[in-house]
Amino acid sequence: MNDKLKFAILNGVAGAIAGGFLAIWSPTSGYWIFGIGAPIAAFSCAYFFWHQFTRKENRPSNSKLFIIGLLSGSVSHYLCWIILGVGMNICYSTTGNCTDSLGSPPIDLLSLPYVSLGFSFLSLLFLGWITVPVSIGLGFLVRKLSSAETS
Repeated sequence: MNDKLKFAILNGVAGAIAGGFLAIWSPTSGYWIFGIGAPIAAFSCAYFFWHQFTRKENRPSNSKLFIIGLLSGSVSHYLCWIILGVGMNICYSTTGNCTDSLGSPPIDLLSLPYVSLGFSFLSLLFLGWITVPVSIGLGFLVRKLSSAETS
């Protein structure tokens, strides 16, 4: 298994843990969807950024690992909100369910990119101090495991 996939899987697991934490400990219902969106977003961002920053080299430098983890851990919040918004709109248009806490329809798809930025800012304030360092640490862990396998 290559390092890109290892990093993406580990970030996906971290996203599943964060999403599960939100689903279990949230005071209201409806947060179960984070258990789906967070791992998908974390996996996708980790895979994409590792691929983008390591195209020409096998072993990324410390600064590249830091940037890869920083981007993966933070951009995944935005992607998660986009995934949740699209999923909620599909659910609402097919079943009539998936409304917000007041029973209103979900945010329309045209407003979703802008609203997701605001939600991302809030989620980074509350969970970013955990998700970003974890993603950075996972990058260093993958490189350490990779160098242990080759020696």
